Amino acid sequence: MVLKARFETIRQERRIKNRIHEVMRKYNSRLDKKRMRRISNRIFSESRKNGHDPLLLTALIVTESSFNQQAESHKGALGLMQIRPATGSAMATEAQMAWKGDFSLLNPDTNIALGALYLKKMQKRFRDLDLALEAYNHGPSQLSRYLRQGKKPKTYSRKVMKMYSQLRSKTT
Repeated sequence: MVLKARFETIRQERRIKNRIHEVMRKYNSRLDKKRMRRISNRIFSESRKNGHDPLLLTALIVTESSFNQQAESHKGALGLMQIRPATGSAMATEAQMAWKGDFSLLNPDTNIALGALYLKKMQKRFRDLDLALEAYNHGPSQLSRYLRQGKKPKTYSRKVMKMYSQLRSKTT
């Protein structure tokens, strides 16, 4: 019975990783198959490590960069998960990861690890996934200002959650 349960867990993991890989192929990421597999494995492992559904992290990456590992926003956020260098540096210090400057954020493994940790911190701070996503997008200080003014931004979190819902519906 234990072996059967383990086999089912492995099958489910493979199904999720394959779904992430499928999603990546839809975007012009310029990644070869080996690199896409590595990234889907990293998304899966960092999601589990930080208490996220891997498909939620995938939806966040699609929303942020459409799997363009060289993406750069007008505010200087970099990589797959669009992390600003100051945030990346702080997260790297917290996670005791090597930080080699802004360029570190263009490494998908580093970017995914730091982005997953940052989302976890936002969830812990705001205790609500929608607010955590808004904090991920606006920054926690800006979100706190909005909340003090009686505003509750929803546009970004709705966009991520819509993508997440689409990804989930195609895996069941």
